[in-house]
Amino acid sequence: MKRTAFSIVLLAALALPGAARAQVHVVGDLSRHVELAPGAESQGEVLVRNAGDRPQTARVYLTGYHATADGRTVYGDPKESPRSSAAWIHLVPREQEIAPGSTASFHYVIRVPQDPRLAGSYWSMLMVEPVAPETLAPDAARGGVGIRTVTRTGIHLATHIPGTGHAELKFAERRLEKAEKGAALLLDLENAGDRYLKLHLWAELFDREGIPVGRFEGGRKGLYPTDSGRVRIGLDGVAPGTYRAIVVADGGDEQVFGARYELEIP
Repeated sequence: MKRTAFSIVLLAALALPGAARAQVHVVGDLSRHVELAPGAESQGEVLVRNAGDRPQTARVYLTGYHATADGRTVYGDPKESPRSSAAWIHLVPREQEIAPGSTASFHYVIRVPQDPRLAGSYWSMLMVEPVAPETLAPDAARGGVGIRTVTRTGIHLATHIPGTGHAELKFAERRLEKAEKGAALLLDLENAGDRYLKLHLWAELFDREGIPVGRFEGGRKGLYPTDSGRVRIGLDGVAPGTYRAIVVADGGDEQVFGARYELEIP
């Protein structure tokens, strides 16, 4: 699948004025997908490098993950999601100090319960975060308050039960917007099934007479069950007029979804 990196920036009061920014970075893939049957297990590791000039302690923990088409992403309590895999994941160690210029390893084991009712996809986010020093700098001790930027990095850990679940995609909303080179088609998609969808999207345009105008790429999109996402398909160079659009979302493994729209490009 396409690997997607992201970071979450938190602002903390009672910061250390003048303190060096943590230089902790995750090395390697930020998305790990495995297929495991009930009762099976898989092991892996997360490499974390300290690129700074002083020792830095890093910790790891698990959260939930839910994304919506309007751009919101929620990293909540994994226990609140019926498809959380957090209870299956064991982390060792939870926290360790990393020397300057060194790389440390955090190990994880995914053990799927021996439960025949499990079906589809389950997931959690493994967060890596630098631990803030507990002591305050002299200026802060005298009452000064600074702002320290803490960056945590999330790694998708997804487990798919092979041969189970169903794939279903809902085309929720669509609209046209003006673009630099003409128009763009915006689509809100929702994973209404219980398996993860890895989609390749495009639109094929036809004029009033049914003559093909062209194929326009929408890129790739991954959606967990209950998640929604927005896809933008640029219709560069298409002249004003009325068109019929066939949108294709190819999930591979014979999972192909489609929708038809009448478009009026001003």
